[in-house]
Amino acid sequence: MLAQLAGAKQIAKDLLESRRWPDRPQTINVEITAACDARCIHCPRFDMDRPMKAMAMDLFQRLIDQAGALKVPYLCPNGYGEICTIPVSGLEAYLEVIASSGHRFKVLINSNGHRMTEDRSALFVKHGVRLVNVTIDGATAATAEAIRRNLSFERVEANVKRLLALRDAMGATYPKVRVGMIAMPQTIPEVEPFLARWRGVADFVGIGGFSSRLTSVASAGRASSHIPVSEPPAGRRARACVLPFRDLNVWADGKVVLCCEDWNEELVIGDLRSQTLDAIWHGDAIGRVRASHLQGAGTDVALCARCDSWQRPSGGARLWS
Repeated sequence: MLAQLAGAKQIAKDLLESRRWPDRPQTINVEITAACDARCIHCPRFDMDRPMKAMAMDLFQRLIDQAGALKVPYLCPNGYGEICTIPVSGLEAYLEVIASSGHRFKVLINSNGHRMTEDRSALFVKHGVRLVNVTIDGATAATAEAIRRNLSFERVEANVKRLLALRDAMGATYPKVRVGMIAMPQTIPEVEPFLARWRGVADFVGIGGFSSRLTSVASAGRASSHIPVSEPPAGRRARACVLPFRDLNVWADGKVVLCCEDWNEELVIGDLRSQTLDAIWHGDAIGRVRASHLQGAGTDVALCARCDSWQRPSGGARLWS
């Protein structure tokens, strides 16, 4: 019942805010870095052809200036990297650029929590980050560390609790802290223990849906290959995906891709190094995708046809939604 209520509230919110989407994105997902310290079994990032490096500061400044001019409400420094791998001084420089904008963004950060040290947590509080979402994927060390390899379950949990304590000690309201787990065969037996472990500790706790990352996780032949993936149904559907109408995704090299599932830049709709955000948002490339979805032909787009995050039977969901 609570999940249905939350879904209904999100739909109502989208309907209200969608009046502005034709003018500008509701959210910009910007991959400040494509580097990560984990090797999660349900992430295809090590198959990426693109460099695993940080976004150049001048390019990031350009993005913030243009996003601010468009009055984009939400800024998510997320992608296929881990923001806490950036050295503290570098991370502060990125956050200072956001803070110096004349526009006040609501900043939402995803992290695996492993390198969320006290000094990084202090930066999140200092700069008024709206939400920090940490995905742990298990109520026990055995489960979590088998899924999110190279990470310490004990360390991640301690870092989350320290962020909460630090925020409260500084008398701050933000960031709110969400702890999440992705529902997959390994974690489903631990759903109730996970919820019990974090209720009353974190501000929000929840279970997110599994995404096949355009079927790459199931076909990669790694340890993750046993994760069952529901293939999208054949044929056209009347239902349209909301993401091309709401979000813009800028990866660390400046390429703008169709959606957050496009980890390897298969459908590039623009390049921030040579175009403006406004031109990309109103460009022909994303316009053609929107038209297909509006006509009930979203599966005519090759990328969308492989995606399980918008078609039934869909278990996919972005945790920062």
